[in-house]
Amino acid sequence: FLDPSELSVNLADGTATLELFMDFTGTPTVGGGLDFSLSGPISGLVFTPSTFFLTETDAAFTGFGTALADGDLEIHFGSFSGLSGLNKLGDLTVTLDNLGAAAIAISINSTFGAVFPTSGIEPLSVELLGAELAVVPLPAAGWLLMSGLGMLAAYRRRVSGAGAC
Repeated sequence: FLDPSELSVNLADGTATLELFMDFTGTPTVGGGLDFSLSGPISGLVFTPSTFFLTETDAAFTGFGTALADGDLEIHFGSFSGLSGLNKLGDLTVTLDNLGAAAIAISINSTFGAVFPTSGIEPLSVELLGAELAVVPLPAAGWLLMSGLGMLAAYRRRVSGAGAC
């Protein structure tokens, strides 16, 4: 799942970052593959792996990229000794292109396949939770504050000019 699942970001920030977690509490897994697809005014999905992704998973079965992605990006992870619990896999960063509603969807990657438990050959039923982003302009309060300060400065100039003869 992505955290936060809903996020409002300022277009002026340029990018937004969400954390990617896996939760296999109670059911250890040998791993699997995930795809990420973007919709709306966002682009340039970048994955930054966590320490867990780089040290607890098996480097021979773990990686990420775009070449084998069904969407904009894929990651695959695994360990024959089993992965369990709640762990951060890494961060996903997107570029904010314009104002509007955007989404990051997660699906099973067709190349690396479903997520399998350590104790069987049937894939796990995994709930994949993406995220929704609202790309917004500079908050209205900021514009109001700036215009109010400008009006105060103009008033001060006018008042100080009227007192001098």
